[in-house]
Amino acid sequence: MRRALLAAILAAGASGCSLFTVQQDPFPPLDITATRPPPGPARVVLTASSITIADKVQFEVGKTEILPASFGLLDEVATVLLQNEQIEEIQIEGHTDSTGSANINRKLSQGRADSVVKYLEKKGVKKSRMVAKGFGPDRPLASNDDEVGREVNRRVEFNITKQGPKKTVVQDD
Repeated sequence: MRRALLAAILAAGASGCSLFTVQQDPFPPLDITATRPPPGPARVVLTASSITIADKVQFEVGKTEILPASFGLLDEVATVLLQNEQIEEIQIEGHTDSTGSANINRKLSQGRADSVVKYLEKKGVKKSRMVAKGFGPDRPLASNDDEVGREVNRRVEFNITKQGPKKTVVQDD
């Protein structure tokens, strides 16, 4: 049988025809369903005394320029502030680790807090609701003796300093 098939192929090739078609039944369609995974934890959470962020605000090393990777996070912070007008004043705090001069770190952290205020102002948050304060290395959360602790200490915090009652809009039926 193989020889006959080979002979037929060679004969077809000799006559100039080299294309064979094979009729095949199509595959039955697959029924595929997918479910979206549940959303992860919120990156920005409003508490009674602060706006807590799960990610870090990223800056250029040694500079006050906010990296584009943090724009989405800060957009979420702006949304929380815009949706919660009872927050009359929030202190945006810049913190650094203890590497380098304390005075330079205080200036750097103040500049970074100022940059965050400017960013949020561009997103519609009134500047009068925000106060920028740079603490430099003065308020560490962890030891500055290793890289893990220094990373924890480099942060931006959003602490509510003045808050009025939350106003709830009630719709008539």
